[in-house]
Amino acid sequence: MFIDFKKGYSIYIKKPEDLVIAAPHSGPSINSPIARDDHSDTLASYLWNEVGGKLVLSNISRNRLFGVDLNRDIPALKIALENYKIFELGIDLEKIDAYMKKYAFVAYSEEDYERRLRIYQNFWSEIENGRIIVLIHRAFNRLKTAPSIMDIIIFGENKNLRSYVTEAISKLNSKYYKFLQFIENDYKQAIIAETKRFILDIMFSYNSFNLNNIGIIKRKAIELDIEKMKKYASPVLVEDLRRNFTPQNFIKITENALSRMGLPQITLESVHDGSLAHGPKRKLFPSEKIVIEIESTQFLSFWHPQIGSKILRDLIEELKNL
Repeated sequence: MFIDFKKGYSIYIKKPEDLVIAAPHSGPSINSPIARDDHSDTLASYLWNEVGGKLVLSNISRNRLFGVDLNRDIPALKIALENYKIFELGIDLEKIDAYMKKYAFVAYSEEDYERRLRIYQNFWSEIENGRIIVLIHRAFNRLKTAPSIMDIIIFGENKNLRSYVTEAISKLNSKYYKFLQFIENDYKQAIIAETKRFILDIMFSYNSFNLNNIGIIKRKAIELDIEKMKKYASPVLVEDLRRNFTPQNFIKITENALSRMGLPQITLESVHDGSLAHGPKRKLFPSEKIVIEIESTQFLSFWHPQIGSKILRDLIEELKNL
């Protein structure tokens, strides 16, 4: 085994090196309890122990002010410098949200820009030579992600990859059916608990639970939850929430939607589409590489990383046939 500690990330290698597992967001949390990509590094390390290859773990914050989001794109120097003050003040949330969707970092000087850019380039240079690349992230324990317990996103130009992954997911949901059945209640309770935490965070931040008064980032998250409510919950309760938008009603309808949803599932691009993965798109393509992104729920990566790693091990075994 080979271990190396680089600026911004760490590397662990066991043969074969054509398989690369990476957690681009596993660095420390700064100014947020949810910025560390909850336990994506745990799931990644369990998987690495199962299948070998190269493991690359970010150890830098993804907060644009304090670190580098390795999953986003490189900003031009002028853009990075101009936006540093906006992030430092933290006032213009719409501009911050738009910037975060695209760019990896801001910078307070040209030297700072070059330092962050080197970390970004070096991180991806450790990954780009893999034939099979598995990028591991986290999905929130929120209604907007349910019933997906692990969402798989496909990248690249390999024409057979989508059909292989689709068939593999069907096999995995069958193979792990008893596990998914066993954890159903705990999984749904985790969503309810996170919903309550999220509501309290909003109420303490904005002194209300009114969509018109909530910042754009949190408002979009609530709107995605509501879309899932419309799909699963009782229409009567959905209408009641529209007329009386309160924390109590929001939690009640979340519980109702979950009760009508069925088992958690391994899914293919049911929650995420990879549209924000500017880093992999810039650094890994075009090519015939097999690249998948894993959005594993906080629940799975924290409570059952061993099982999560076995699910991914089985998926990788299928992909080796490509």
